[in-house]
Formats: sequence, C-alpha cells, structure tokens
Amino acid sequence: MIQFKNRFSILDKMVLNSVQRDAVLYTGGPELVFAGAGTGKTRVLTAKIAYLIDSGIAPGHIFAATFTNKAAREMRSRVESLIGIPVNGLWIGTFHSLCARILRMEGRAISYDSAFTIYDSDDQLSLIKKVLKSLDIDDRSITARQAAGLISRYKNRCMTVEEVEKMAKGFYEQEISRIYKQYQKLLREQQAMDFDDLLSNTVFLFRHNSELLQRYQRLFKYVLVDEYQDTNTAQFLIIKELCALHGNIFAVGDDDQSIYGWRGAQIDNILYFENVFPNTRVFKLEQNYRSCRTILNFANAVIADNEKRTQKQLWTERNEGEAVQVCRYRDDRQEALAIAEKITNSVKGKIRGGDVAVLFRTNAQSRVFEEAFRRSRIPYILVGGISFYERAEIKDCLAYLRLLVNPRDDLSFDRIYNVPARGLGEKAREQLADYAKKSSLSMLQGLLNVDVAALGSRYQKGFSELKSIFELLIDLCNNGTPVEKILNEMLQLTGYLDILNKEKTEESLGRLENVNELLNAIAIWSRDNPDKKLSDFLEEVSLVSDIDSWEKKENAVNLMTLHCAKGLEFKHVYLVGLEDGIIPSKQNFDDESKIEEERRLLYVGITRAMEKLECSHVDQRWRFGVLLPGVPSRFLQSLPKSYFDYKDESISFGQINPSVEKKAAMRSKVSQQVQSPSEMPGYEDFSQETVEFRMGQYVRHKSYGRGRILSISGFGDDMKLTVLFNDGVRRKLMAKFANLEN
Repeated sequence: MIQFKNRFSILDKMVLNSVQRDAVLYTGGPELVFAGAGTGKTRVLTAKIAYLIDSGIAPGHIFAATFTNKAAREMRSRVESLIGIPVNGLWIGTFHSLCARILRMEGRAISYDSAFTIYDSDDQLSLIKKVLKSLDIDDRSITARQAAGLISRYKNRCMTVEEVEKMAKGFYEQEISRIYKQYQKLLREQQAMDFDDLLSNTVFLFRHNSELLQRYQRLFKYVLVDEYQDTNTAQFLIIKELCALHGNIFAVGDDDQSIYGWRGAQIDNILYFENVFPNTRVFKLEQNYRSCRTILNFANAVIADNEKRTQKQLWTERNEGEAVQVCRYRDDRQEALAIAEKITNSVKGKIRGGDVAVLFRTNAQSRVFEEAFRRSRIPYILVGGISFYERAEIKDCLAYLRLLVNPRDDLSFDRIYNVPARGLGEKAREQLADYAKKSSLSMLQGLLNVDVAALGSRYQKGFSELKSIFELLIDLCNNGTPVEKILNEMLQLTGYLDILNKEKTEESLGRLENVNELLNAIAIWSRDNPDKKLSDFLEEVSLVSDIDSWEKKENAVNLMTLHCAKGLEFKHVYLVGLEDGIIPSKQNFDDESKIEEERRLLYVGITRAMEKLECSHVDQRWRFGVLLPGVPSRFLQSLPKSYFDYKDESISFGQINPSVEKKAAMRSKVSQQVQSPSEMPGYEDFSQETVEFRMGQYVRHKSYGRGRILSISGFGDDMKLTVLFNDGVRRKLMAKFANLEN
C-alpha cells in the first residue's frame, strides 16, 4: 500500500482531473488524447514524462516532440521541477530540432557532414532565385515563392526528385521538377538543408538504413507527440517508424485546432490514428480551465458546423461571464479606432495591456491598428513581424559565423563578400566564381586558395582584405576561441560597427543596438552552454520561431494573426475583420475541406479568450485604394443569435467628414462597376510581403544592381526608398516604379 502511494507521488504534485490522471497512468500501448482548447494538454504531457521517468524509464529512452522550442523548454523545466533532478539525455524539442540532432550524428549515411548549414525561408528563396537564373526560367512565369511552396509540398510528402520527375505532366510541372532537381543539387554541394529537408532526410535515412533505424527503435521506448493534429506526412512516417518495435506512442492533440493544412499538416493523422495504431486507448479532455461559459458556448456553436471532426463538447466550472459581443463598423479605420478607444478604457481599470490581444487573419490587417494605437498612445507589440534573427544586420553577422562552420556555404558567402562595402561588385564575384568552379571549390575555399592578384588589380585590395579576415577568424575558431570573441573580432576586422557608428542615423543606431543584442545573446548562451560549440549556437538560432522569442509584455497590447495566437491565452480578445473573403479566405470558397479549416482557425481565435470576447466586421474595407463592400463572415451568419449580443456601432464611433465619405462611396461604386464580387481579388492576394519593404532589406535593381535599403518614407504610391548600392552610391527611388527584386 505504501509502495502504491509512492508510485503516484509525482502525480500528486500536480492537480489532475480523473480523465487527465487516467491518461497519464495508462501504459498499455498506443494512446490518443483528444485535448480540447484550455483543457490542460501541457499539464498532461508534462505529467506523463515525469511519471515515465519516475517509473524507471531512463530520460534518454524518451522521444518527446513539440511544435515550438518554447514549449519544449517549459516542459523540460516542469519535469525537472516535478522529479527534483535534471533530466539529462531526454530527447525533447521540435520535430525539426530532434531530426537535426539525428542528422548531425548520422548524416554521413546520406552524404552530409555533421556541420551542414540549415537554411531559413529567406535563404531558400535566395537559392531558388539563383536556380531560376541558371535554368533561364523567367521569374514572371514561375516565381521563387511559387517554386518554394511546391518544393516544400513535395518534401513534406517525402517525394524524391526522381519521383517528381516521373509524375511531372505538362510544361509547368516539368519546369518545377527541373527547379527542384537543381535546387537539391546546390543544397548538397553547399552542405545545406532547408527546414523541410530536416524531416524528409530523416525519413530517407531510416528508409535506406534498416540497421540504423532498428538502433533508434530500440533506443526510444516511448514516443510522445504534442499537437498531433498538425503533423504532416514526413512527421507521421518518422513517428510510425520509431514506434514500430515497442508500440508505445502517446499522442496529444485536437482535431478542432488543425489549422496548418496549407503547409502540409494532415488532419487525417489524428482522425484515423486508431487505424494506424491498433488497440489504441482514447481519452477525451473536455473540461476547460481557461474561458468563461459564454465564450465556450460560442466556440462550441461555431465548430459544431464542421462535419469532419471527433465529437466533443467543451465545458467549464467557471462562471457565466460577459456575453460575447459581435460589432458592426462602417470601415476598417473605424473598427481600429473604436477598438483602440475600448482598450484605452479597459486599461484604465484592472486590465493590463499585456492581457489584451487583437487577432486578425492576415498580417496586412495590422497596419490600421498600428496607426490607431500610435494615435491613441497605446503601447503594442506586433507578433510575427520581422523577427530578431531575420534582421539584415543580424543575418550579416551570422553569415560570417556560418562560413566558419561550413566553408561550402556559398549562399552565406554571397551575402557578405561585399558587406561592409569593400569595392567588390557582381563582376568581382564572377571572377572568383569562375576560379572556384574550375578548381571544384566553394567560394570561400576558392578565396583562401587563389592568388588574389590573378583576379584583377581592381579587385585585389577588396579580396585581399576579405581573405585576411577569414584566415584570422578561422584560426580563432580552430583554437577554440569563445563564440562572442569570434564575433567581436569579426566586427572589428570588417569595420562593421565603425560604419554604423559613423552614420549617426536613427536606422544605423537601431542596427547597432541589434548587433550589440546579438553579442549579449551569444555571451549568455556561451555562459549557459560551456560545452557547446559555434555550430550548436547556429543550429539553435536557425530553428527559432517568432513565438519562441515572444514574451508577453505587461503594458503592451498584442497584435497577431490567428495562426500566431495558437497555444496562447488572453483575458480580453478582439477578433477583427470577420468578413467573407477574409475568414473564410476567398481562395478557399470552392473547397469544403478548406472552409472547415478556416472555421477551425476562427475557433482557435475564440478559444484564446478567457473573460471577454469581441468579434467585429465592417461594411466596407479599403483595398487597392478603393472602398470595397464587406459581408459578415458566413461563420457568424450561421450562428443562432442567442449565442452573442449584436451591436451596430457604425455610427457611434469616429464620425468622418461627409464629403470624404461621399468621395469614398463614389470610389466604391466605381469599383463595383469595374469588378463584380466574384472578380474581386481575394484578401490573400494583397499580402504584406508583396507590398512592403523593410529597412536593412537587400534588393536588386535592374540597372544599379544589388543594394540595401537604408530608409523608407511615405507609404503606398508615395513610398520613397533610399538604397545603398554595391557601387557605394546612395540613390532615392520611388518604390512604385523601381521594380525592385528581393
């Protein structure tokens, strides 16, 4: 009896309801836990890991896959707190980080060194643009982004180049096949993998090396997977292979929160789990600890219209709470101003800005709210904007460091060979590239081996300087110099900091602060990881996401997309832009499965709210310089009115000049004459990525070549850019007419 009590002592430290406890204690084979929003999914996963370790399973025999690095860190910390000792050896992290770990150790089996570089999405696009140029493919017929999307889809399905070549029908598919083949060739030559490669290469590794697979099957006695509804084909195959020997899989997820179909997630993985893993024990977590009853009733009513789902009903012991509000506004500007006023009134009370979130379908919707918040002096944080490690100056620094780990990384070399400017333009690069190609060397290897005088007197000074810099940095790296000292030395040798200091502009000072912050981050990382190397730091950086680095700020209101909000919670939530064409997206009107995913996306947004939820739609929205009519989302229209209070606030807030309103109406009328509703562009066609530039961004001009954006003024048709080109000349350009490329 005493032994029985000790066995459960770990669980007694956590407050678990009966269903949660049963799920944790079950060890009879495959297990699927349907964990509804706010039902304690993380608590159950944490308790399961702690219970397994406490029962005698060594941490090194547990494989726990999460979908964010932040979740992995929090889970590890909680487990250690529960059991009272460090869980050294525990395999816990994102699928990408766990697969990267395997590939670092086993990559030679598929001809990869342990020091391979991980390319992010920007790197991927840059490399694909090179492929398009080398294959003489017009980027107006196939853009780099289109090619990247299709290649990602192939990799998520674990389709090889050869398989894609065989199935290619018609000119377009054959061209994509050519791009895919050349892209993979360059990746291998540069000893690089993109994010999708981390998964698909792990699958190929297991498929073609049965002895290695069996070793990992014996190693991992238990496989735990978070957010199982968002797994793609590659992730599913990895899980299936690892579980084939023991059958001990613990999957946690919620089909009602499957929102990543557009990037390869397969909802069928969770819906048909029992078919793949026979004798599965199923648990349903339906008690919600987050939201009040009115919000849950609203959420249940929305998701009930989906047919492809497991039946479940969230409930709570919390109070009834405020009624859900559905508000009508005249236009998107009024919507933003009204919500800004409401938030201002809220934060005057007991609610902090950090407890409030404004959620929207696309990044482009953030602009009017940012303007309204600045006008109302409301501090805010935009989640999902340019992340720290995507800033141009940070990528410059990291490119230098990446080359020290992987000298075959030509993409990183192309980024920094003339950064800071040292008189080396495109022709200079071509000179070096010719030598490197003839010698079967990478660009950096070519630079280190060539007699720079042979590259031409015009380029001798610049190349000599760059060669000396890398020779010194390589020596430091080989001698085991700490990472922060290597970066400091690079900044001194290149004069990078001096240039930023001399500019004395707001932009340069901001960039200087970012570089200093990178130095701080490396110093802290080195202190916390004394046994790790530069390659380890670069891997961690390459796998970080926006949500990983997001921290709730006490007084700052949170602006983010619905996708970014998944897994988070806020006391007050404003769901904006609930119109047909936005949510659901117009692009998905003809596909019922995608309509259901859009409904799940709305459901995710609703279930972020704890105490107060307001949804809003507008009569007309500014798009493409005209006011276009808005129709309330079909998801709202299908709901019985008993689930919310409807308020028409189109007159109450933000009265505008009648003459302005008249002109806007005339524009709208003209627009409707030109474009029928069915011909109107979908909201997704007007993404932030296609219409906005950012300071520090690298661009290419057909006449002036490559350059970097120093400053931006104005917006829309009046936007002006100041660009520093590689020839050292600053030019002011009208963004509308410049035809700049990334």
